[in-house]
Amino acid sequence: MDALECISGRMSMRKFAPHEMSQEEIHAILKAGMEAPSAMNRRPYELIVNTDNAFWVEMKKEKPTCEIIATSSLSIVVVGDENKNPTHEFLIEDCSVVAENMLLAAKALGYDSLWAGVKFDSEFYLSLIDRFNLPNGFMPIAVLCFGKAGSNKTQVDRYEEKKVHWGKF
Repeated sequence: MDALECISGRMSMRKFAPHEMSQEEIHAILKAGMEAPSAMNRRPYELIVNTDNAFWVEMKKEKPTCEIIATSSLSIVVVGDENKNPTHEFLIEDCSVVAENMLLAAKALGYDSLWAGVKFDSEFYLSLIDRFNLPNGFMPIAVLCFGKAGSNKTQVDRYEEKKVHWGKF
């Protein structure tokens, strides 16, 4: 699958079929994330990897998406490290590009995915800090989950010419 097919074929999956991913596939996804660029090469991220995701059901009160995450083959919490980027400058962007690289790598390997955003200072945000014992200065940015599609879903072309502005707004 070439890069453009991978990008246009990636979509958010909200139902996963039981499937076990190999360690090689997981490593490839993690490596792709770490190949992402970051401002001043600070790489202000950590990745919490889980293949036994049943515990996510306990957190569905804070975020209903957790019930979906619980059925996935792999979940990765992308954590921003404020200690490596003390001004917060580009912290969210650096972590987001890591996440996007992993989503695209999974698609290239034949997996679907879901990006679950984490609202700063929400109950879910605080629950993630508690659940994973994040030290001071480490903030959960996103939860990604991966697996084999559990439903048929058709990709929609999202290109909108009206959002493209040539030279001026």
